[in-house]
Amino acid sequence: MQRGFTLVEMSIALVIIALLIGGMLTPLATQKEQQRRSENQQLLEQARDALYGFAVVNGYLPCPDTDGDGLENTGPNPGDCGRQTAGADRFYPNGRPGRLPWVTLGVDAQFDPWGESHFVRYAVNGAFVGDPTDGTFTLNASGTGTGIIEIHSSAGDCGSAVNNIVAYNVPALIWSGAKTDYSASSADEAENLDDNDACFVARDYSTRAGAEFDDQMIWLSPSILFNKMISAGVLP
Repeated sequence: MQRGFTLVEMSIALVIIALLIGGMLTPLATQKEQQRRSENQQLLEQARDALYGFAVVNGYLPCPDTDGDGLENTGPNPGDCGRQTAGADRFYPNGRPGRLPWVTLGVDAQFDPWGESHFVRYAVNGAFVGDPTDGTFTLNASGTGTGIIEIHSSAGDCGSAVNNIVAYNVPALIWSGAKTDYSASSADEAENLDDNDACFVARDYSTRAGAEFDDQMIWLSPSILFNKMISAGVLP
């Protein structure tokens, strides 16, 4: 006498299979996210190296891309990017950090590893961008006043030169919002995209509700920048 599976037995088997598949998918998703974060870190480091190289060749850092074509955008009017414009120590399009000028730099960085609308962003201090008279900045180049780009481990410390400081008065920085791109519930992620603000946050990755943070950021050291340019004979 042949006996088949009952509906109850089949249901139990399907539940077990579903649990096994679910247990496999979670580690795979985690591994994929870790892979993308690793790829993104490499992309940011490549962009930083390209910025150092650009400065060595041209004597200054490029302006941000403000219209999405990958080219740096400069201009002669107040508020445009360029050291010739008075009163503009840093340059963001419409009050927000611009995009990395990936075409100008010759790097494949139109988007980060999470894809379309996930941009690689870029902020630069106006003291280090191009000047139409000689094209170079000097060893005395440094941010002043509201032009100082500061990086903290907490948004609440913005405006302080000492509290939870990660880096201070850097020439430029590059970052991406990673998988979430932007979380309104995270004050630290919101700080990296707020208006007219030269304060940024770089801290450990977190998925804790209300304290989410997956932004990845890298910046240029003024000492390394000056050393590379001195070694290349660009600066005295």
